[in-house]
Amino acid sequence: MRLRALAKLLRYCYAHGVGTVVFENLYDIKKRRLTKSRTANRKMSKFAKRELLRHAIVMSLKYGFRALLVDPKGTTSSGDHDEIMKRCGLDGHSASAYLIALRARNQSK
Repeated sequence: MRLRALAKLLRYCYAHGVGTVVFENLYDIKKRRLTKSRTANRKMSKFAKRELLRHAIVMSLKYGFRALLVDPKGTTSSGDHDEIMKRCGLDGHSASAYLIALRARNQSK
């Protein structure tokens, strides 16, 4: 279901003329050895993040997008996060996505 949803999202991007697609670098996020919770370890090990990211990159290249991987570290716990939430009226996840997109924009220049 995740791969189908990703393919649907990329088709939508293609239909609307998107040139660059930004993904969080999931290879750097929460490895199992970093937490002591058995429940969290089980949930992280069941989520196939490598497969999802690999599929996302390959599909975006098929559509002719430029795929960028950005480290999401520090986007949720920053002062900019709260400011963007208040100024733009975004929820926490949307504000983090906005900060990641800004980071990718600065990284690509």
